[in-house]
Amino acid sequence: MTATETHTDSHEESTDPSIDSAFTAFTSNDHKAIGRMWVGVSLLFLLIIATLAVVAGIERTDPGGIDVFGNLATYFQAWTLVRTGGIFMVAIPLMLGIGTAIVPLQVGARSIAFPRLAAASFWTWLMASGIHLASFLADGGLGPAAGTEKDGTLLTLVSLAAMVIALLGGALCIVTTIIAQRPEGMGLRDVPMLSWSMLVAGSVWLFSLPILLANLLFAFVDLQGRDPIFFGDADRIWANLEWAFMQPQLFVVAIPVLGIIGDVVPVATGSRLAGRGIIQTGIGLFGAMTFGAWAQHSFSRGADPAFPEGALLYEEFLFGLFSHLALLGAFIAIGGMLTPLRNGPKMSAALLGSVASALLLLLGLTIGALRTLNNVIGVLLSTSYTGDIDATGARIVAERKLLGLFEVSSDEVFNILHDNNTLLATNTAQFYVAVAAVIAGAAAAIAFWGPKLFGGYARNGAASGAAVTALAGGGLAGIAYTISAFMGQADISVTSVDGDVQFMNVLGLIGIALLLLSGLSMIGAVVGTSNADEVLPDDPWDGHTLEWATPSPPPVGNFIEPIGPITSAEPLLDELEEVG
Repeated sequence: MTATETHTDSHEESTDPSIDSAFTAFTSNDHKAIGRMWVGVSLLFLLIIATLAVVAGIERTDPGGIDVFGNLATYFQAWTLVRTGGIFMVAIPLMLGIGTAIVPLQVGARSIAFPRLAAASFWTWLMASGIHLASFLADGGLGPAAGTEKDGTLLTLVSLAAMVIALLGGALCIVTTIIAQRPEGMGLRDVPMLSWSMLVAGSVWLFSLPILLANLLFAFVDLQGRDPIFFGDADRIWANLEWAFMQPQLFVVAIPVLGIIGDVVPVATGSRLAGRGIIQTGIGLFGAMTFGAWAQHSFSRGADPAFPEGALLYEEFLFGLFSHLALLGAFIAIGGMLTPLRNGPKMSAALLGSVASALLLLLGLTIGALRTLNNVIGVLLSTSYTGDIDATGARIVAERKLLGLFEVSSDEVFNILHDNNTLLATNTAQFYVAVAAVIAGAAAAIAFWGPKLFGGYARNGAASGAAVTALAGGGLAGIAYTISAFMGQADISVTSVDGDVQFMNVLGLIGIALLLLSGLSMIGAVVGTSNADEVLPDDPWDGHTLEWATPSPPPVGNFIEPIGPITSAEPLLDELEEVG
């Protein structure tokens, strides 16, 4: 396997253009074609997952009165499929596709590193995703319903593992490209923000997702032969995997969004991005704090004698600390990247999507910070408590003193703060906000890099509509589900809810429906980029970085002429200023 492009022979024997196109799609190892396939297929999966989320949201409005799925187990199957699909079939693949197509152009590389691995990663992911969907139809899944069909459960575990392996392969190609294929003079401080954020995101994926593979392997092995003991138990499978779908790990999907913002805003304002080092540090801090493989609550909630309450106390403090530091890192990065807006930007769909994704990301992280505020403050105060009470009780006493909590038993307070009701229900709010941030960021990327990605301009109205509906839908679902969580509703419940909670759930359902509409708008924006008869300029936006020095669309090999030594982070802006 080489780290440079190997050209596929043309299909000269075919005279049918459709056959030629199909042959090229199946055999190409050109990173632009691979990136387009990642983006296109993940958008189609977005429609499937969002539709299922709407159906699940209908039952959530009143679990005791509306019975869409027939029983709690089937509802749980749908609920988990929305999460596995939303992360591993939509959010990460969408960002990976944009990175695969654009990052090599940004760093002046003639191809992505390990092009055959990049192609194999896409096709493996595509087949695994189809199998993953089918496994739920075969009574598989990751919850109580999975216990009815062991073969279906095994298929779910294997397909999810295959998706993760494929995404890791794609991430490895991008990270290697950034590290090993930069031109002379381009240090890591000089790489464009998308490339920097993909380096951070890819690194976090490469370090954290193998832990998820280990969880899946334990469950798979435990399901072989005899009755499962722990990891493969139907009631424990999801509990062993949920860390990958909750904060802080949840927000690894949104790290590349920061890079999209950082590349779009300076071009929209025609100014340099000041404080690049600080912004890169903020993205790095945010990425580091989204590493969540350590936060595996199923192993450390005190149920096992090997994990005493002191260990739980320590974990709860880290859980809160990571959430607050992630918000700090994102705030530093976004604050620095949006500062040029004071110069009076040129309004566009790309800029609208960038601002929408920034607001959504800050909203999701703020929900997490509020959710864990008691963790940090309570644990700090409990360290000075010397009474005859265990560590968890000391923290709860401290929280009562500080926050004036109503007098209930320690067990009840513990359940409110740490069990599935509030923890997972607020995570549902964050899940939809994080996915919405990715959608808005992808809308910005398609509008901005459309000439390089698809060889045409995206439909401005469709891309703007996708950004606006993602902002409205993610914001509405996030806020509504956060309120209903703190009003006491669990994610998985068969009991009726009162009127106020039901109203919040209806608002959340409307938000999810808007995300489905956003996905439709995204597809409209992509379809609208087909301009085969139009000759596009290399640099229609007066861009600052190297991807705008290549034709639109870029040829195989990317650059017609070799890239000379790079002397700054904005080489094309340097040329514009010299000419001006």
